[in-house]
Amino acid sequence: MKIATKAPRHQGLFDNKPLGVPSCLCDFVAKIIIILTFLGGMGIVTSDLNEGAKERQTVSKCFISYRHVKPDEDLAKELEKSLSQQGHKVFVDTQLLVGAKWAAEIEKQIKASDTFIVLLSADSIRSDMVRQEVYLAYTLSQERGEKFVILPIRVDFKGELPYDLGAYLNAIQYALWTAGQPFENTAAQVLKAMDNRESLPLKGESGEDGLQELYDVTDGKDGAPLPAADPRLAPRLELDTGTIKLDSPFYIKRQADAELLHQVLKNGSTTIVKAPRQMGKSSLLARAHAEAKQLQMRSWYFDFQFIDKNHLAGLDTLFQYLARMICREFKTALKPGECWDTFLGAKDNLTDFIRNALLEDAGAQVLILLDEVDRLFDCPFRDDFFAAIRGWHNLRATEECWNKLNMVIAHSTEPYLWIQDINQSPFNVGITVPLEDFDLSRVRESNVKHGTPLKTDNEIKELADLTGGQPYLVRLALYTMKKNNYSIAQLKKVAPDDRGPFGDHLRRFAWRLQAEKELKKSLQQILDKGACAEEEHFLRLRAGGLVKGETRHDAHMRCQLYEDYFRKHL
Repeated sequence: MKIATKAPRHQGLFDNKPLGVPSCLCDFVAKIIIILTFLGGMGIVTSDLNEGAKERQTVSKCFISYRHVKPDEDLAKELEKSLSQQGHKVFVDTQLLVGAKWAAEIEKQIKASDTFIVLLSADSIRSDMVRQEVYLAYTLSQERGEKFVILPIRVDFKGELPYDLGAYLNAIQYALWTAGQPFENTAAQVLKAMDNRESLPLKGESGEDGLQELYDVTDGKDGAPLPAADPRLAPRLELDTGTIKLDSPFYIKRQADAELLHQVLKNGSTTIVKAPRQMGKSSLLARAHAEAKQLQMRSWYFDFQFIDKNHLAGLDTLFQYLARMICREFKTALKPGECWDTFLGAKDNLTDFIRNALLEDAGAQVLILLDEVDRLFDCPFRDDFFAAIRGWHNLRATEECWNKLNMVIAHSTEPYLWIQDINQSPFNVGITVPLEDFDLSRVRESNVKHGTPLKTDNEIKELADLTGGQPYLVRLALYTMKKNNYSIAQLKKVAPDDRGPFGDHLRRFAWRLQAEKELKKSLQQILDKGACAEEEHFLRLRAGGLVKGETRHDAHMRCQLYEDYFRKHL
């Protein structure tokens, strides 16, 4: 430990000096002690007296996030070895047994760290678990500032990060490892950044080439699905060539596609899209946004999942932010600052801005698509926010210009669990477009798009039963079968394994349930009894996509995959 700054007076240090030691030597030693005491107080010299050697000042506790694939796994181990040899404390999850305590341990270790290292490869950018870990790290960095550092390492991947990961990581400089190069150089960059508390060398650069590379390793290649849709990968018309770019050859259209397009082409429509996570809400909205633009509509897509926390400080803060985003997107002549009246309320100000900046001119129809509005359900101003949208809907009856505004609102959570007065919200007006799971015909269509790894109608039914027709799981299953040359029997054998093809997806659910003890008990009740005692728990589990049922009395697991996994891990 460091020698105490306030030491006893030196005159008394050797009052009981050993017999036979010359006084001059004692005086010399006493002076040395005084010097060391002073330097110790300055933090220059440390002592291991009584308590052993103290770690050097630069030691970090770091967490390495990666996906359990090659080469990511090997690089994580090599990085752990390099950092540990330099005295840093490193946590990787190779020793963890996945189960009830696993999720809590992961969260505990990230929160106990001051450095979060994430390996970003073409495989890991598709990981549900890496996303969850990055989200937690980002949250901690916002809370702790410079005391918590995120260090991204690109693993032979230079493309754009997916939309959701990029929201957390694009502003952070990174290191790049390229296949065939020694990893020691990259590890040295990371060590230097940790020791000096500085950024890694490379800055993110957005552009068409990076977006094309992201497309190439997902939809453009083997159909490797992203856990969350990237609206930038929606099809769009290239004006110079007249061709459609970035259109997924694996996308399966459903009735909802036609219904939503029909609604957005109307005058003055409000459309609600409701479905659990990974059902394709964002893809549906992104494609509607792209089609509207191709038809010369003025369209704006906004995802509330990635709004900064500081923009949710209050209703006026949020509405000023949205007004500026609208101004930037539509390049309006009127600027928010020119019409924002501090005497009026936030709802009046944003309403006036939309009316004056967008609707009263002779321009084309305006489409606003608001995705993941669930983010606002736990905000104290949620009722006022949704009352404003309801107000715009009602204004169509008295002001003709508001019929030029079409709105699409997408969510998964049951809104009446949060909104005090549902009649002052948009959720019981307009048209609701539900997103359904794939039926057998669409599983069959998806199978064809993936090169028919399923050979018979019976195999198609087996996959539909395993996944419940959940669109993301269907695509992930078919991609896995095609890539690994699996039969349906081989896929079903490894499906519920923690390190299997669905492991990241399943473990993310396990992590979320770890923090929701009562919800976890209700899920166990559904598994055991086929019913749920708590209405709110049933609605939340259904909105989250884990269970199905018309009422809590006939609640059941959504698919065989979930039932097999949670019978083992709850």
